[in-house]
Amino acid sequence: MRTPSSSSPMLSSASRFFSWVDSFPKSLAYHLETCFLFTKSDIKTIIVPVSILGIGTAPLCRSQPVEHSLQAIFWLWIVLLQANLSNQTSSPEEDAGNKPWRPIPAGRISLRNAVIAHRISIPACALLSLYFSPAVLVSCLLFTFFLSLHNDFDGAKNGFAKSLLNGFGYIMLALGTTLIAGCDRESDSLMETLHWKNFPELTIFFFVIITTIHAQDFQDVEGDREVGRNTIPMILPEISRISMPILLPFWSVIIVFLCNPPALLGSIFVAFSMIIGFRFLLMRKVKEDEISYFLYNVSAFSTKFPDHLANFRPRLVRLGCR
Repeated sequence: MRTPSSSSPMLSSASRFFSWVDSFPKSLAYHLETCFLFTKSDIKTIIVPVSILGIGTAPLCRSQPVEHSLQAIFWLWIVLLQANLSNQTSSPEEDAGNKPWRPIPAGRISLRNAVIAHRISIPACALLSLYFSPAVLVSCLLFTFFLSLHNDFDGAKNGFAKSLLNGFGYIMLALGTTLIAGCDRESDSLMETLHWKNFPELTIFFFVIITTIHAQDFQDVEGDREVGRNTIPMILPEISRISMPILLPFWSVIIVFLCNPPALLGSIFVAFSMIIGFRFLLMRKVKEDEISYFLYNVSAFSTKFPDHLANFRPRLVRLGCR
């Protein structure tokens, strides 16, 4: 017959197991919220607009449109989580002053554990991308490469290099999202699948980004100065402001020409870009720049609404892009 003392280790193990089972949902919710907080700033400015761009660019998948779209958004969020882990572990002191709600300054996760999570996220994103297709893996690896140049090799400290790297980064995100959202992910060879002529919209978008993405830096001038970055609004404070009401309408006119939408819709699109451009020029407080940057993203990515893009690809084909 067992004595109470002989059965206590088993009872203790069972107690710990049931305690773990009881606390698991709370622990899981806590860590999921931490992951969300790493990417919270990018929901409106990257995840939503790039999803619209990528899914709108992809050939329509009539058999599984919802499933493919959700997979594309999930992939985009996971890759952005990797990017934010890299960004926020490379300059935690900046977030402590500007965004104290982020996980590291808020104490939800230590800097050491966040660095470990970032290292794990790199192969995890690569494996997830390979699950979808080799072409998606290429877009993920290239994004990781440009991200490393941006954060680990001081690419972010030069305003012009930062704009170029941001352009490549945005395009890799949009490319991966487009490939996953499409119906036939591996119909051609890798080189044929990734040929730039298959994605004329993304090609145009790349030039829009590299010439105007300094829109995101107006609101962060003080924080960038503290960490030693030298962004375009710091190098060319007035010229960078003046460029916005010039470049945004310029690209809008180009896109309208390529899309050939109804005259009213095209006029609204161009007028909206002009309003945003003049906001950057005339409204210079940090909060005003934050709103202007949000509107910039709406304008830059709204080219993917179906009615607007009905004639985009055919006109690019006639211009020799495919």
